[in-house]
Amino acid sequence: MLDTKTYFSNLKFLLVAGIGLFGDGYLNISIGLVVPMLGYLYYSDEKNTIPTFQGDLIKAGLAIGMVCGQIGFGLFGDALGRHRVYGKELMITIFGTFMVIMMPWGHIHHNDVLAWMTVFRIVTGFGIGGDYPMSSSLSAEHSPIGSRAKMVLAVFSCIGLGSMTSAVVYVILLAAFKSSVNENIHHLQWVWRLLFGLGLVPLIVTLYFRLTMPESKPYEKYVAAETSLKHDGKRGLHQQWRDFREYFSEWKHAKALFGVCASWFLFDIAFYGINLNQSIVLSKIGYGKGATPWHTLWNTAVGNVIVSAAGYLPGFYIGIFLPDLIGRINQQFWCSVGVTILYAIWAGVTNHTSTGGLVTLFTLSQLVLNMGPNSTTFLLPVEVFPTRVRGTAHGIAAASGKLGAIVTSFAFGSLSDAIGLRGVLGFLAGIMALCAATTLLIPETKGKTLDEIERGVLYGKSDSSTESVQTSTAESSPELFAKEGAYPKAAEGKELASV
Repeated sequence: MLDTKTYFSNLKFLLVAGIGLFGDGYLNISIGLVVPMLGYLYYSDEKNTIPTFQGDLIKAGLAIGMVCGQIGFGLFGDALGRHRVYGKELMITIFGTFMVIMMPWGHIHHNDVLAWMTVFRIVTGFGIGGDYPMSSSLSAEHSPIGSRAKMVLAVFSCIGLGSMTSAVVYVILLAAFKSSVNENIHHLQWVWRLLFGLGLVPLIVTLYFRLTMPESKPYEKYVAAETSLKHDGKRGLHQQWRDFREYFSEWKHAKALFGVCASWFLFDIAFYGINLNQSIVLSKIGYGKGATPWHTLWNTAVGNVIVSAAGYLPGFYIGIFLPDLIGRINQQFWCSVGVTILYAIWAGVTNHTSTGGLVTLFTLSQLVLNMGPNSTTFLLPVEVFPTRVRGTAHGIAAASGKLGAIVTSFAFGSLSDAIGLRGVLGFLAGIMALCAATTLLIPETKGKTLDEIERGVLYGKSDSSTESVQTSTAESSPELFAKEGAYPKAAEGKELASV
């Protein structure tokens, strides 16, 4: 049992770290709700609809920025330390979203709308992307709630909460502005700007706490101590690149990196691919176009609440408890196999089943996706690699996933036109089968401490590079062992792993 002080410390950390990922979920789903409103406001000469390519570009802007942010912040987080970098990503997210909200109110040209929204959504994405390697690394290195996996995935589940909150806030705003919008469609300006603006409130509130977050003890222990000993306290990108190159020059480590990257890439193709079919599912259960612009937007809003509640959000919370019960690899592998089967069934019956059957398959696939690979693709990259490359590796893996999302965003429409929904579902079933296969390249981390991960026990033996550093530190700087909280106590039966 945790004492009261530790409990509240963990709760505070969960709130501070989770808010950034809450913003990811909120701002990601918000753009799908905002684009139709922009069509009514700025594209009246285009039948109130943004052309497909321009709409896709606005939506993909966040993902493009996230790829850069995930790699950049992961690298700097390892090179400069968690404390020096954490919070900067949230500042960028706030700035980018604020600039989106400040888009000119009056009539502006289509190209100006496209340029403004895309550029500042990329900026927002850069900040949100930076949150992935930073919050995941700090969560893995923080004193856990019950276990390391529960802490990491509790933080990650805030994405689902953000998505649900965005959908609910949109419903409330549309209800509040119903009469105003019906009288004058241009009053939708207030709806979409408030939708984004309200999402900024929790981010602004937690900014101070991120900027003042202390350095994690594992980073001090395994990275800062070595830097102080070998490099006179000077650590930067050059040293980080050397560590990265040295570690991943061994095939067993490179294979694990390929495994987490490939599985996340493949998963995101399937995950975002099926989510692009939400409009088809929702239209079948009565949430398609309405008699007026307001009713059309209202149907979209209510439909998004259904999507978030039916499988999407519950899956996140179920996924928190599975890694310590069945193992990370089993969780990702078998859930990927389960989704493969569900997609194959869906493809086979999509033209011959009732609305109820279609909704059931949609809900089950969302549930299994989120409790399985959506959770573990975030968890595994911060567990299978040591502290000195943890943020960089997670950033690369997360960026690989987002590349899959970008591929889906631009290719899905053409693929759907070419082979139809049934063919797309069959294709995605194959993608999830490959995701299951690449999962087998990743070592299991269940029951392993950070100290054991640092020593390379996941690969069958202690990491030689860590052992050599351990020996030199013990001989050259024994005073480091006396530092309070720096190393495992002998009474705990753990081998010292100093750097």
